[in-house]
Amino acid sequence: MFSRFSLFAHKYKYYILAGWVILAALFFFFAPSLEEVGVTDQSQFLPEKTESAHVRDLLTAKFPAYSETSSSTAIIVVYNENGLGQADEARAKDLRDWLISAQKPAAVESVVSVYDNAALRTSLVSADNTTMMLYVGFNTTALDDSAKQAVKEIRQQFTPQDGTRFYLTGSVGFLQDLFESVNKTIARTTQVTIILVIILLLIVYRSPIAAFVPLLAIGASYLVSRGIIGFIADAGVSVSTVTDVFMVVTMFGVGTDYCLFIMSRFRENLGEQDRSKRIVSTMQRIGPIIFASAVTVIIAFLCLSISRLGMTRSSGWALAIGITITLIAGLTLVPALMSIFGRYLFWPSMKPPAPTKQRKYGWAQIGGWISRHPLWISIPIIVLLVLPYIAMPDFTLSANILTQLPKDAEATKGLNTIREHFAMGELSPLTLLIESKDGTLLDDASLRGIEGMAGALSGNQDLARVDTFSAPAARLNASGGQVRALGDTITPAQFDAGGFSSLTSISDSLQALALQYQGITRSPAFTAAMTDLATVTPLLNQVGAAAPAEVPALLSQLQGVVYDLADSLTTLGGEFELQGSGPFVDWLKAAYFSADGTVAKIGLVLNIDPYSDAASEMVPSIRESVAAAVAASTLENVNYYVGGDTAVYADMLQTSETDFTLVIVVTTIGILLVIIILLRSILAPLYMVATVLFNYGAALGITSWILQDIFHYANLINMLPVIVFVLLAAVGADYNIFLVSRIREEAETKPIKEAVHEAVAHTGGVITSCGVILTGTFATLMISSFPMVLEIGTAIAIGVLLDTFVVRALLVPSLVALLGRWSWWPSPLFKKLKKD
Repeated sequence: MFSRFSLFAHKYKYYILAGWVILAALFFFFAPSLEEVGVTDQSQFLPEKTESAHVRDLLTAKFPAYSETSSSTAIIVVYNENGLGQADEARAKDLRDWLISAQKPAAVESVVSVYDNAALRTSLVSADNTTMMLYVGFNTTALDDSAKQAVKEIRQQFTPQDGTRFYLTGSVGFLQDLFESVNKTIARTTQVTIILVIILLLIVYRSPIAAFVPLLAIGASYLVSRGIIGFIADAGVSVSTVTDVFMVVTMFGVGTDYCLFIMSRFRENLGEQDRSKRIVSTMQRIGPIIFASAVTVIIAFLCLSISRLGMTRSSGWALAIGITITLIAGLTLVPALMSIFGRYLFWPSMKPPAPTKQRKYGWAQIGGWISRHPLWISIPIIVLLVLPYIAMPDFTLSANILTQLPKDAEATKGLNTIREHFAMGELSPLTLLIESKDGTLLDDASLRGIEGMAGALSGNQDLARVDTFSAPAARLNASGGQVRALGDTITPAQFDAGGFSSLTSISDSLQALALQYQGITRSPAFTAAMTDLATVTPLLNQVGAAAPAEVPALLSQLQGVVYDLADSLTTLGGEFELQGSGPFVDWLKAAYFSADGTVAKIGLVLNIDPYSDAASEMVPSIRESVAAAVAASTLENVNYYVGGDTAVYADMLQTSETDFTLVIVVTTIGILLVIIILLRSILAPLYMVATVLFNYGAALGITSWILQDIFHYANLINMLPVIVFVLLAAVGADYNIFLVSRIREEAETKPIKEAVHEAVAHTGGVITSCGVILTGTFATLMISSFPMVLEIGTAIAIGVLLDTFVVRALLVPSLVALLGRWSWWPSPLFKKLKKD
């Protein structure tokens, strides 16, 4: 088969070259890029069966306002460490006025600030008066082009002055900065990878033509693959934008390896004068090995496709497509180019390499040393590879999107400012949905059941507050009674101005409610209460300054205001209990119940930062508390689900842990079967796969030690173990197949130890060059400001280095030499060979 491939490539070489160039150009100019059609928010890849994903879907289906506002809110933070002065207030107000003017960005829908409602001041301005928040609602999704333009225009309004800083953060800010970080990483990684590959190829071959061939083949493969995936994403299939980063380094790294494998074998055949025979001989020997290696890598990546986490799954099949296209190019375009250039491929040096026996140094010497001392090499290496596993128990993972933002990103700075000056729990509460299976939840019995369940949850130490439709009702009713009792004391005989100090806390509570329940401003009772509270202080001052004869009339007036306040508070409490009708009652029903009344929504405000890893760890116990509270309530025949950002991170982490176990088993079995079929033996594939596992654990342990212990990363991305395992398993098997296949080829005519010596001598330089190039391509990810990419790049670069210079270079050949002909059991070669 591979002879026919090579003859076809030799005969139609110019047509093949033209076809690849045209195809690459078409995809480059006409295919949509992942930047345009990919998905940046990894939470969108959560499996539909997870609880938080079900909450998201149920909210979208039952609460129309949710689909309009979810992931479409920004927070503008105004900060002055010396305190917000009049100039700061004026600049903030100018910004707010611009955001509601005709000149505002088209994507801006609404603004909530202290300038829209003075009652919000205690909630939107920090207690130390250094920080102010303005909420900006968008009428489109966070990564829509109009939202991107709006963020750009808003940030252009931020001009630092007199120590004052403006930041745009919140869900829109997070995703915008994450999107920018990903795109910068893609651009920088592509540039650095190409430059690095050119330099390394020139060092390896010292020939500009030999460096040009892999670049042309891989470049064409990459453009075609990227175009195919772009069209797939444009058709509606969710593909992560980060996939583009991994495609660049993986295809250039692995593709260069395949080209070097082919070209190194072609160089060995330069002594053959007939050009077509050189091509046929090369592809006959190396073609099956390249094919088996690529199939192994493709299977490994396809194993990622069984992952339940969509981001990992999409990266898996996308990379599998990339390697498939790279394989096709390796079997067609590379032989065509070798046929075109012939021995000039290695110009200015056009001679075959010196025979192995004439090489006194380098891999020939290492191969001889390994074949003579296999036991003393293999045992210490295995011990050294196992030692890093000790670091694994300290390996901490996180699915929090905020950990993936660069520290200098504006959204990160804004969030950190909020963290320092506000209670973070209010920013992103958990969402509890109660779903009735057979009727409405707006009847009295169900309402009382919801209140009872919420009351039980309010005792949970992990929660700062349980936000229900009726949460403030009891407090308002009690305040109404307290204020009425205060009014009863307003007589010339009993009056005591000191008793009015309690009204301050009532005023603060009402202002806080204005942020928690924005529809409260539609309540006449709330407006009346705030007006009455504003009237009390001036009246008290008048009483204190009035002549004795004027006091009774003023006290009577004050008493009337206080009684009105008591009535307003009681009426407002009744509205929170959904008594009567009115704009605010309608708002409460729309905000806390679905239109058909079958779903009730409750907010669970955490007492710690909802974006912290500790908060994610709380989610399972909170879900257990919800189950217990529902069981203890009078609610019957209902389902309940806990979602929200914090729950999403918890579910993503759990999904990743489940995926890892599944993927590692399937990948290991898949790779093992491919190697068994290729080598037609059992024992050699077993220890080849075992060395991959040793290498994986060592790489992950060293990565954990470097990033968490030295650079003090609090945690690493949740997808790191599964992606690193698959990539290292694929690459490790790739190199092992190339090496062991050559040992097997040499063993057809030589004793095992001599075969090991010859194979290491012939392949050592090639595989080392490949390993250095692959390490370099993944090391380019380490310059990224995007933590996920940096972490994965670090781990794989370490793993490839270990595999290149320890596992493949020393351990695998020593095991082959140690086990002798048993490595090929039960293949015919096992029977053919004699014991050394």
